[in-house]
Amino acid sequence: MAILREISVNYIFTEIDCDLTGKKMTSPELVYKVFNFLKFEAKERFIVINLNNQHGIMNYEVVAIGTVNSVQLRPVEVLRTAVIINAPCVVLAHNHPSGGCSPSTADIAFTNKVIECGKLLGIEVLDHVIIGESDFYSLKQNGDM
Repeated sequence: MAILREISVNYIFTEIDCDLTGKKMTSPELVYKVFNFLKFEAKERFIVINLNNQHGIMNYEVVAIGTVNSVQLRPVEVLRTAVIINAPCVVLAHNHPSGGCSPSTADIAFTNKVIECGKLLGIEVLDHVIIGESDFYSLKQNGDM
């Protein structure tokens, strides 16, 4: 008898201390406000925020946890949950444990690669927000995507 793996999606609910859930993620300031808990992480965490047509948060996923100064992942891992739950758009976010929020060349190149892959799948990447200790950087706002 052959064995076949079945895919199952499970949600883990996380309480956050803000009144923005259910509201539209229309600016990088709101993304920072909701996800600024990432600034306390000692390792880089890369998350994808899956949004509905009105840019409300459907869910988010920690896609990868890296080291103190890098994280390794592929575009397919970033867009996987958006495909599974049929999310039309996403926002990317990750922290810099060093406290700074300026993007590296690799951050910009990877974001543009995810944008290209998203276009093929009909998933729009609205922004990539880098969260530092006391500030954030929006690749869209600064013309890096």
